[in-house]
Amino acid sequence: MTSIFRLKKIPLLLGGLGISTLTLPAIAADWIVVPSVTLEQSYTDNALLTHDNQENESITLVRPGISLYREGAKAKVDINYAPEYRHYWEDTEDDELIHFLRGEGNVELMDEHLYLDGWASADLTNITSTGRTGIGGLTGRGASTEIYTAGLSPYFKSRFGSVSLFEARYTLDAVNYAEGGLDDSVGQRAELVLGSGPAFTNQVWEVSSMYSIVDYDTLNADNEVSQLRAEFIQQLVRQWAVAFAAGYENYNLALNDDIDGSLWSVGIIYTPNPRTRLALGGGERAFGDDYYLDFSHRSQRTIWTASYYRDATSARNELLHPTLFRRQDTFGNLVRDPVLENPPGLDREGSPTISAEYYILEQFNTRFTFTSGRTTLDLGAGHTKRNYELAVDDTQDVDGLVSLSRVISPRTIAFLRLNWNDHEEDALNYQESIATLGGRYQLGTNTLLAMRLAHLKRDAEIETESYDENSFSISLTATF
Repeated sequence: MTSIFRLKKIPLLLGGLGISTLTLPAIAADWIVVPSVTLEQSYTDNALLTHDNQENESITLVRPGISLYREGAKAKVDINYAPEYRHYWEDTEDDELIHFLRGEGNVELMDEHLYLDGWASADLTNITSTGRTGIGGLTGRGASTEIYTAGLSPYFKSRFGSVSLFEARYTLDAVNYAEGGLDDSVGQRAELVLGSGPAFTNQVWEVSSMYSIVDYDTLNADNEVSQLRAEFIQQLVRQWAVAFAAGYENYNLALNDDIDGSLWSVGIIYTPNPRTRLALGGGERAFGDDYYLDFSHRSQRTIWTASYYRDATSARNELLHPTLFRRQDTFGNLVRDPVLENPPGLDREGSPTISAEYYILEQFNTRFTFTSGRTTLDLGAGHTKRNYELAVDDTQDVDGLVSLSRVISPRTIAFLRLNWNDHEEDALNYQESIATLGGRYQLGTNTLLAMRLAHLKRDAEIETESYDENSFSISLTATF
């Protein structure tokens, strides 16, 4: 339906032309099971994230975790769960139990024809785009809420000889928030796709139709979106291909003016070698101009990616599939225990204001990673714009990241990380930065000691919205 949808399909279309993409390595049908428990003690000098009258707080965290992974011929299961109990010794917040979950699965119900996808998640997100979030997500909890999502998606696939492939899919999903009055919702989506088969060696084509409806608890009307789309890719020479798309889309929205109209785009695909790919194009959608970019280049020690898309979407769509507990690292390798490798709260992306309203999302992201035997360097930047029907609600964020980690000894890793964000909107403009210095020491085969020292600074145009926070934490993790 969207530019996101199209960019996700580009690697599949390129795969039909024999162009390689990054994939998770094949894993034997054995369970990878990693249970763990983490005990963490944190200290902050600004528990309520206030401009003045700052209050100190000591926070104890107990986080048991479980990571399960299995990939077989007929089924795949990936579950990562880490409930986190937080005790605030100075009572600046209520003690609480927060659930962090990301579970996904796929099963083949009928040989090569009928399949079922399923997923569930639990996470934290800001309620508004200007919500205060402290270091590690332990402070400023009044501005955030727990979000729970779940979905089931049965689909049927069939071949018509070597000429074409057919897929019919139905998806049912739900989004719920722990905070009241935030419009819990249930969504349904139906898709039909007819695409080219292996008989087409220099062309890839696809015709698709989609209809989705989202029912919000507190609204009388639903968000309904439908789209009919055709795509065609023609290989010109070994390194170059051209891509075309055309169709029609219709948005009947609960809180926005309805939108409908034609869509079209023209693009190029450049693959000078199996390690480099560039897809670039533009056109129009029912809501205005449409551009996309998908770039990746990798070598033995580096990987560089960049992407841009423009789409009509909602906060629900953005929050439906969280990035919590990533199963792959930057190079596409399997992460055996995502709960330990990227624990909740340490690497959170900005989120939109929660509402049922649709808006135009423009997002550019780029990331460069270099790794040697002992050193890893990450550089990242992003630009996100959300354009609402009322211009006073528009937001713009510019983000940056520099991360350096170094293996000091076989048992010791040290890291330095700098994050910054420039946020602009009519309600509040601010610049925020976080500097983090830390390290990990392997006490034993199954025991890990970690420490982190961090400083957060937010400078806002409104003086009372500015604040600083300093935090120190030490944790002990045991795996079984």
